[in-house]
Amino acid sequence: MIPERFCTEIPQRMMRLLDAIQPIAREQDLTTSMALMVAMPLLMIPLERTNTKHGAPVNAINEVRDAASFVSALRRLKKQPFCAAFLRRPEQQSQWRYLEIEENIDHPSEWRDSLNRHPLAPGAQNDINQQDVENILLTLRHALAHGNVVYLNEQGYEVPGRRVTHLAFVSEGRARADAYRVLIVEENAFIEFLKSWAHWVEGFNMDSSLRRAA
Repeated sequence: MIPERFCTEIPQRMMRLLDAIQPIAREQDLTTSMALMVAMPLLMIPLERTNTKHGAPVNAINEVRDAASFVSALRRLKKQPFCAAFLRRPEQQSQWRYLEIEENIDHPSEWRDSLNRHPLAPGAQNDINQQDVENILLTLRHALAHGNVVYLNEQGYEVPGRRVTHLAFVSEGRARADAYRVLIVEENAFIEFLKSWAHWVEGFNMDSSLRRAA
């Protein structure tokens, strides 16, 4: 069924799809692939359909005017600290890592923070508490759009054949042109974030009781 508000209803359909296929994906060891499949429309459609620059829509196909309340709420949400908005429990924050890396971005095993430690090493730099929602959403958006997603094992290395425990999202630096934003999150924590994001977006559906739709 054609949605009344594409930018808010499509994320809900993605969540219904996730609920339906998650048991199958887990059984087939495809949980990470499932998460990426759901993440792209779930995150990018609301962000792109409502994207503005100097108050004007960025994209020709948009819902900036029709979803004005959602656009305003999203603008306010983006200014909030990411942890306060989505990672309120300390154990949730420990599942996410954020930092900027200057060199060897194409070799995850060689990633180093300002302390010369790998991002998943004990005591490594983690600036997730200092990030606002906008920066995290932009990092995810850019990484997904450009295919800059890396599967990592428990040590933070990209080793073929090893089980995926973390996802890394890489984007160009925010403040420095010679650095890259790197967001590393545990697989299960990323799925929980997607559900939290979808739940927030759901509050702006024109019809909160989403109809069954293809």
